[in-house]
Amino acid sequence: MVFRRMPDIESIIEHVKRRLPEVTVTQLHKTHPADDDGIWWFRLPTQTKDIQVESSSGNCPFMIEHDDMRSTSEAITAFNISEVADIVVNYLKSQK
Repeated sequence: MVFRRMPDIESIIEHVKRRLPEVTVTQLHKTHPADDDGIWWFRLPTQTKDIQVESSSGNCPFMIEHDDMRSTSEAITAFNISEVADIVVNYLKSQK
């Protein structure tokens, strides 16, 4: 029997939705073959700001950026599922 490992992003989405059930998650969809579809945006329905997590494989590590960062040099690298989920939840909660 072969077990297929679930990408980390699926676990991250589950962790975030358990803590913030109203969160919406949008994935970038390729428009050109060279595009990377490994970008997901998390947002609460009543907010205009979002937080983005990026990994071309859908697995850790993830680069995290949000609307309050002044440049990509402020991006955070998170190395495990819990860390990514905590950063996403804490940012979204801080916007309430």
